[in-house]
Amino acid sequence: MSSLCGCWPSKPKLSREEDHVGKVSPVVQRRKTDIGKPSNSGMAADTILSALDIVSESIPLPAVSVAVKAAIRLIELCQQVQDSLEQADELRERIRGLSLVLVQGLSGKPVEEITDNLKRDIEQLQGDLQYIEEKLTEISNQHRLLLVLFKNANEEAVKKCLKKLDGSLHNFALSRQVHNAAVLKKLENDIEAYYRTLQATLENTEEMMRDIKEIKTMLQNFNPEFRQEIQSTTRKPHPPSRSHIFYGRDEVLNRLATRLVPAMCETGSKVLLALLGPGGIGKTSAALAVMEHDVVQERYGGESNQFWVGCAKATSATLLLDILYDSLCINKKTGQTLEDILAELRPPSSKPEQQPYRLLLLDNFETPWNADEGQVEHILRNLADIPRLSIFITMRANQPPTDQKWEVELLKPVDVEASAKIYTKIYPDTSEEQLFELLDAIGHLPLAVTLLANYARTSQTTPVELLRNWRRDGPDILSMSDDDEDNVMHKSIKLSLDNPPMKKSIHAMKVLTLLAFFPTPVSRVDLEKYWVPEGINQSKALHVLSKTALVELTESTAFVIPVIRSYILRHTPDRDFVAATRVRIHRVCCSLIADHGSSPGDPTYLDDKQFLSSQEVNLQSVLLDATSESSTDVSPEILQALLTLSWHQRYTRPRSDLIEHTLSVSKRMKNAKYEAESLVCSAEMCRALCEFNVAIERVSRARGLFNALGDRNSVARCFLKLIEYDLCKPTASQDSLENFLCLVEEARIAYGADDPFGQALCDLWHGQIYNHHGMLLEAHPMLERARAKFEELGRRLELERCLSALALSYRHLYLQQPELVPNSLAIALHLTNQALELSIQCGRGDYQSHNLHCLAITLKYGRLYDEALGRALEFLTLAKLLGDALGVGDALKEIGDILSQIGDWINAEIALQKALVAYEGIPASLLKDYQIRNCRILLYQVERTLNDMESMLPSR
Repeated sequence: MSSLCGCWPSKPKLSREEDHVGKVSPVVQRRKTDIGKPSNSGMAADTILSALDIVSESIPLPAVSVAVKAAIRLIELCQQVQDSLEQADELRERIRGLSLVLVQGLSGKPVEEITDNLKRDIEQLQGDLQYIEEKLTEISNQHRLLLVLFKNANEEAVKKCLKKLDGSLHNFALSRQVHNAAVLKKLENDIEAYYRTLQATLENTEEMMRDIKEIKTMLQNFNPEFRQEIQSTTRKPHPPSRSHIFYGRDEVLNRLATRLVPAMCETGSKVLLALLGPGGIGKTSAALAVMEHDVVQERYGGESNQFWVGCAKATSATLLLDILYDSLCINKKTGQTLEDILAELRPPSSKPEQQPYRLLLLDNFETPWNADEGQVEHILRNLADIPRLSIFITMRANQPPTDQKWEVELLKPVDVEASAKIYTKIYPDTSEEQLFELLDAIGHLPLAVTLLANYARTSQTTPVELLRNWRRDGPDILSMSDDDEDNVMHKSIKLSLDNPPMKKSIHAMKVLTLLAFFPTPVSRVDLEKYWVPEGINQSKALHVLSKTALVELTESTAFVIPVIRSYILRHTPDRDFVAATRVRIHRVCCSLIADHGSSPGDPTYLDDKQFLSSQEVNLQSVLLDATSESSTDVSPEILQALLTLSWHQRYTRPRSDLIEHTLSVSKRMKNAKYEAESLVCSAEMCRALCEFNVAIERVSRARGLFNALGDRNSVARCFLKLIEYDLCKPTASQDSLENFLCLVEEARIAYGADDPFGQALCDLWHGQIYNHHGMLLEAHPMLERARAKFEELGRRLELERCLSALALSYRHLYLQQPELVPNSLAIALHLTNQALELSIQCGRGDYQSHNLHCLAITLKYGRLYDEALGRALEFLTLAKLLGDALGVGDALKEIGDILSQIGDWINAEIALQKALVAYEGIPASLLKDYQIRNCRILLYQVERTLNDMESMLPSR
């Protein structure tokens, strides 16, 4: 959608030139080889002649083009006879000068301004040039001997030719100009400059024409619906690496793989499989091994159709949706995250049989399920309804989460032989005395075996000693429930924490506690740079934690698995240290967000956006941890961090969950300032999602709060936002000029005369209002004044908006009153290119998309259809990349319109039909209805033309 409001102007009246829409301009049709091909004559290489030939074709009087072509032939003839005729050079220059002045004088002049007398004079010139051509042709065909014998006669003939030209020059009142070298030189320079521009355009056009077949092929294959594409899966997260110490699971792996690949006649095309059991039993390792099983690989097409989703970090339904969105490589961005996920995973509406078989592994599903059972069940049921999508969950439970038809596997501990293999693989030098008694005591839980084996290896403890210590601690130590396996697991963790290397390290427990606050792996570089306090040796601490198997360490990340993480946060004896670590993490999180909280247009924004995107899940999890309890006091720093992260989501992937939480917390804390700021951010989120009436309601409430706070600048900002949202509505009133101008004046007063930036913003929206009401000439001074001030202040983002508004004004001026500014379309094109460059610099993909759309429209008006098609294709590609379903529809509609204007009715129909499919994929709104209605009108015109053409074909 247009990023600039004023995107719903009053319908422009078409100029005379628009009556010819659909006819390809001769300038565009002419190939480069026609205008620059050298002939045998050196004169033919004269770029002035080539330019004259091209420019004359744009003059709406065919006789001019005929005359110029004749003049070019004469100049070449003069070149051929110049050695035998003294006055040939003079004749050549006279013809050349006459052609220059004639074309320059008539270029760009409407046909009705060319008088009948002038037309007769041009026809007379044609006759004179024909006479001269005949004489020079006779001379050039003479034998060398005759040229010598009849030299005087030939010179007389040339004199007669010069006299005829003098008569034409007199008729056109051009003789003085032709003899004025300075004027002629200027004309030459002007036409050469035009020619060079045209030559470059035609070179680009020729390149575009080479790509036109590829564009049309792409269009025919383009899917307007958002579908999870194989190539997009390169950004999906990698599952945790599976331990190479893995024994005793072959039978269960084969059974699980068989369940995931049933006969089609038995359960259809999808499976719901739940792998259940206590923490530490090895559910994740077993599930990952099943995903690698040959039978599963064959059914689900390899890695590209298998998705691991780590749910341990999904401490709410909102976070679960965000994790699913990223893990499944979803692209569509309507703000309704669940609907976006479902839309891309569902089979294509027209070809459901083309849907691939896909497997979704939801690992540690107990975390979101225990956090919000109702909402998570809604998500799970919707996912389970998708054809050919099998769902495989691991969960710390004894029964599946819903009453759907689940295949259930309760994972049991490994047998004694496998348990002993795990232990001795980790600690090959162990004594075997009482080893089997020890393994029986810990229940053969794989994680417990792993922890104890690492403990024994690092402390050189024998199974006899370990068994004695185990029995001494008793069965009920640190029990979280009555489940014996939980008791065993907690005892194993406690023993690992009491391991001598842990006791000797003064930093390992601190780093472990810190890592336990993060539900997802943390970059080791970021850990050292931001999170670990000064004075702690991170490298040594991680080495100890890795040796004791308390932390999963990769080359770049560190991670605490959920069962250990839960134990550390809930059962570590030093509760004061845990509380202090939590406070520090909250403080560092706020500081990091504040340090990277720049806005689009700021010099550091692109880097800051990349940083926040890379840390978003962990940062959001920390902030939710700090604000989830209703009794918790929330500091202004945390409120600001919530607000900044919400704005980041507005600029990257608009969605409302976090900002609604921020608004709720601000209201709960009775902080009117942050409540008002949250309302503004929420309004912007609604505007991005095309919910304009809600946006108006939110920003109106914000204005009231700012007014009560005495914040005049923010009040002024809200006045301008009200204008913006109202102008964006497809049903914006055309008779509300006075109301809009009153809002601008209110904003001017609130900003104050001493605020140049605020006044420039008011000028911008003043100009936008005039644009919207068709008062284009009145808009220009306002927008130019705003432009100058934004340039002076270095405000790139606002300058981009101003340039876009000016381009829109000149484009509509071209349509309505082209005679007022003859080069209005060229100005619009130049301004839009400038705006496009700024939008890229500012990192606003939505603005970039808008400018590409405007470029396509402007080039289409200039009948540069190939270039317009290329820009529309860029617009389509970017819109799909941004997940903008509305933008995809707009781009396809524009492509369809361009193709119809060059007479490619079949591909135009394809494009417009696909545009309608794209529009159907956006949430219900007046804007959706408006775009669909306009698209159907275009499609009806195209289909009617195709039907008319078909009716004219001879019947078989």
